Amino acid sequence: LLTAYSPLGSGDRAAVFKAPGEPVLLEDSRVKTIADSHQITPAQVLLSWAIQRGTAVIPKSIQRDRLQQNLEAASLKLTTENLHILDQLDRAYRYVDGSFWTKDGSLYTLANLWD
Repeated sequence: LLTAYSPLGSGDRAAVFKAPGEPVLLEDSRVKTIADSHQITPAQVLLSWAIQRGTAVIPKSIQRDRLQQNLEAASLKLTTENLHILDQLDRAYRYVDGSFWTKDGSLYTLANLWD
């Protein structure tokens, strides 16, 4: 089963782990427009999209309201048009790319981690 680790883009990572100019999913105008049309949060849009695609999601939070919103995302239904718009967001970008496993002497390379 495909699992989305950091399905919201892991925006709370320390700056040292962020690439300059990396995309912020929760601020994408298309995600915000869909959220507004359903009166839900951008996070709920992204979680619902992944769930509707059959992907397991592992969002994290310690805030009670966000935990509740994350759970509610499982029962939300986005429209076919919404899903199509979200499918177009693919930038082939990895927020957590695994480079920490590719240090000198490691058996791993970024190519063999993902390909």
